[in-house]
Amino acid sequence: MGAHKYKVGQLVEARPNLSAATPPGSYKVVRLLPPTGVDNQYRLMSLKNGHERVVREYEIDLNDAAIDVDAAE
Repeated sequence: MGAHKYKVGQLVEARPNLSAATPPGSYKVVRLLPPTGVDNQYRLMSLKNGHERVVREYEIDLNDAAIDVDAAE
């Protein structure tokens, strides 16, 4: 896989997916993780409840109201 599509601090949306363990909603990228197979991975934190989870790149999209949260602080 190539470079990660998203960077730490960006806001993303989890794609609704029946097989995914990640509930749809808004998340903040907190860490870039090594790929698993051909898919880049990310550690995300839920903006709703603060829970963290690991997702593959194809499971998320850029948030429509995306801002660089770290740059705004």
